Amino acid sequence: MRKLQNAKIVEKHGIWAIAPVVIFIVAVIVFTSFAIINNDVSKGMNIGIDFAGGSILTVELGSDILNNSEEYNKHYSYIEEVLTSEEIAQQIVDYAKEEMNIEIPLSAAVASISYVQTSGSDTEMSLLIKYDNISSTFDTKNNDLTTQRNKIIESQIKDYYEVNYQDAGITVSTSYIGATASASLIKTALLAVAITMVLILIYIMIRFEVWSGIAAIVGLIHDVAMMTFLVIIFHIQVNSAFIAALITIVSYSINNTIVVFDRVRENNKKEAAIDKSATLDNNKIVNESIVQTLVRSINSTITTMVAITLFAIIGTASVREFALPVIFGLLAGFYSSLVIAPSLYCLMKNAADKRKAIKKNIVKKEKPKYAGAKN
Repeated sequence: MRKLQNAKIVEKHGIWAIAPVVIFIVAVIVFTSFAIINNDVSKGMNIGIDFAGGSILTVELGSDILNNSEEYNKHYSYIEEVLTSEEIAQQIVDYAKEEMNIEIPLSAAVASISYVQTSGSDTEMSLLIKYDNISSTFDTKNNDLTTQRNKIIESQIKDYYEVNYQDAGITVSTSYIGATASASLIKTALLAVAITMVLILIYIMIRFEVWSGIAAIVGLIHDVAMMTFLVIIFHIQVNSAFIAALITIVSYSINNTIVVFDRVRENNKKEAAIDKSATLDNNKIVNESIVQTLVRSINSTITTMVAITLFAIIGTASVREFALPVIFGLLAGFYSSLVIAPSLYCLMKNAADKRKAIKKNIVKKEKPKYAGAKN
């Protein structure tokens, strides 16, 4: 830690901006690539059925099959092969062209699996597989292409089980579902985030100063943006779990930033007490504050990261879709609290002090001089 005592952290603000800019550029490239490959802008992000709607395939296999890992894998592999079959997708492409005079790319007709889970018990235990609908960019308002694809998928799987498991009583069904998380949910979540940021800004301005508040909010926006960009880069599904992760990061990532600014306030008071007439060196004070709180920031971040990483490793797909964005947000929050927010604070504070000094000098120069009267 002694080696860091004289580290010039905030002075290197240009260097600290490189990482976020690179991540942003990569996210734009990945987003554009997926959109071009799928010939659909909405495919730039991996939007889940919570927001885009989808379909559910239910195959009632019974607990004897679903509780046996070898049997489960065998049945799931077949069903997955049917769902993602390019042969079925080609049938949809031909159907759209011949029956509806619609041209769609093959990639748009291939189903993408979102969730796999089991439901029920004993003989009624079922395998539920959720997958996306054909994009509204290509499908009709009545979802005719999606309905046709579901019919083909259901028919093929039914035929397979009737031929190979005719005495097992296995039932197969598909259903179309709309978006469970409507636009109002997204608006409510964004409103909650906006209100949170305003309240944080007010709190920090009251407890510290306006420059601390602005820097903290910019750091918070950075964390949310980096989390979103990394979700795009790794093509993680965006659904209700992502909204929960977003709100979690907004609530959590401000902690380290407040600790740094609290130490800045204490160090400001100490420096002012030593020499009230001296001009405070903002860069020096903030650099010292970062170093003094570094161990605390590292420990708190690692402690949280260990728990959430275990969730990501051993958790189900839905748990990982929450855990991974939180991990991205924690890393972004750690970075912003140590270099982004403090650097921005110093830039604004130094500029404000400079303006104040210039104004003070101007006032001194304009102050009238009175000579004593001579008799």
